Amino acid sequence: MKNLRNSWNLLLLITLAGCSSSKTMTYESKWNAPFSYVDEVKPDQQDQKSRLKYGIINDDQYVYLTLKTKDPSTIQNILASGLKISFSPQGQKKDAYSLLFPVVMKEDRKALKRIDTDLPNSLGLDLLMDSYNKEAVWKDRQGQHFINLVAPDGSIKSHISMDRNGELTEQIAIPFSLMGVNAKETEMLGVNIKVDGQSSQSGFSPRIGIGLGGGIGMGGGMGVGLGTGGYGRNSGNDRNVDIRLEVQLARAN
Repeated sequence: MKNLRNSWNLLLLITLAGCSSSKTMTYESKWNAPFSYVDEVKPDQQDQKSRLKYGIINDDQYVYLTLKTKDPSTIQNILASGLKISFSPQGQKKDAYSLLFPVVMKEDRKALKRIDTDLPNSLGLDLLMDSYNKEAVWKDRQGQHFINLVAPDGSIKSHISMDRNGELTEQIAIPFSLMGVNAKETEMLGVNIKVDGQSSQSGFSPRIGIGLGGGIGMGGGMGVGLGTGGYGRNSGNDRNVDIRLEVQLARAN
């Protein structure tokens, strides 16, 4: 009987450990003033499972997110599948709004699985990032639609880059107005950050491909090196991104 009880306790601990990455965490946003978001937002928290660092600030117009990681498996998952950031404003439907970025074509996703060259010092990486920074998919009450990230008048900003030390950075700015949020009256904002897994599952496929599936052709030393040993059936599961936050919005002093 004692052995049976110990077995159940062990099973419970294993189950709780497996769910720890999906537990909703409280996060206190900081006020975006007087500095610039792009230059000054420093991630101050890290998800232990995916090694993804994150930081959130806001003002009365925008919420800003910065995501960073050097973990090869997490980088592989993000580049090959994209991150989906869902927003649940207080008093509204859960995950009513979401941004999918980068958007990966099915053909390019297949090619990314086969590439294993030099990262982050490849020409192919620059082409990849340039393509990723052209568009994203935004979901609101009207459904999903593409947004142009290059247009200067675009209200949503999203940018992904990698430095020479192999650290991937994703920066996002979302206007509160697109989520029906009055930041002066709303205290909490639910944010869920996760690898989407199948960017085109809903029928969406980006208009701009990265050329890995046949367009530009990026083999022979120009490839994008993901260098993590391939995509087996269980590959990447130990680095799945699934961060659930209840964000307390900041107020001006």
